[in-house]
Amino acid sequence: MFLPYLLNYYFPDILLISLISAINRCSMNKIRTPYLIFILLISILFTSCLSQRKAASAKVQLTNFDSQLLQKSKSLSELNNQAKTKQEQNELDDTASNRIQKFIGATDEEISKLHETNTLIINDTMIDRADWNRLKSALTLSQKNLRSIAEKVSFIKDLITRNTVVKLDQDILFSPGQYHTSEEVAKTIGGFFEPAAKEIDYFFNKYPSFPLSLVITAKGYADATTIAETSPLYKDLKEKLKLQTENPDSKELNKALSNERAKEVIGLFKKFTVDRSAGGGVIKNILYLYEGKGEALPNPRISDYTIDDPRRRVVLLFWSVFPE
Repeated sequence: MFLPYLLNYYFPDILLISLISAINRCSMNKIRTPYLIFILLISILFTSCLSQRKAASAKVQLTNFDSQLLQKSKSLSELNNQAKTKQEQNELDDTASNRIQKFIGATDEEISKLHETNTLIINDTMIDRADWNRLKSALTLSQKNLRSIAEKVSFIKDLITRNTVVKLDQDILFSPGQYHTSEEVAKTIGGFFEPAAKEIDYFFNKYPSFPLSLVITAKGYADATTIAETSPLYKDLKEKLKLQTENPDSKELNKALSNERAKEVIGLFKKFTVDRSAGGGVIKNILYLYEGKGEALPNPRISDYTIDDPRRRVVLLFWSVFPE
């Protein structure tokens, strides 16, 4: 009963055919059975040693690939913590942070499934040819996926370690009490956007195998100065807030003002990307978002903001690229 398993596992088809042919020739030449069995056992033992060494070598390679996969998983965990820190410091917007965490989670799950399969195969006892084929298949799959996962980890590391936010001073972009830029500012604002555009180009050129999408988010901030009820800006913002029965307070008005200024900046950046793409740029598949943060502080690391601090009157323009 055991002999068929030995033949099935240790002998490749061509060697098995040759062995059967040799046995037939021995039978035809009336060679005694004991000699025939002796030849068969020697062949099995010789081939067995070679096959076991091949299996052991393949398991060593698979163990090495699996170790590298686990190291990539550790790197992903570290990158996830870095992304959370950047989000807390307002250097990464919420949309980008959520997408990064989702991408990291999917990649880590891919690693976990490969590791689970590899562990079973590495610890398994080789019995027949099907086991050997499973080992070879796992080796090929791990080697292929390791390259893909390494590129994903490199992509996320690149994204997290680069500066993905541009600070725009509202005092330069907007006149007091206004949330639309002048024509002169609109014509020159491309100079503020160009650094971000070059960074985006860098990613599209470095990772051509990834179908990338781009998310642009503008966050507007305001100081805590009260907007006079008699001013045109007060009436304009009140209308936008759709409040009919009561007067809006200062925080509501400043939030509305910061939202309108963020909307203006995102509109200008959208026009900039359209014009740039027409000139040969590579920016495509873009999602534009904007949000007014009102009197919230733009930089959590600054502790000495004042009520009318110009450092509070900013629009932060975030950009992030992601595989689709």
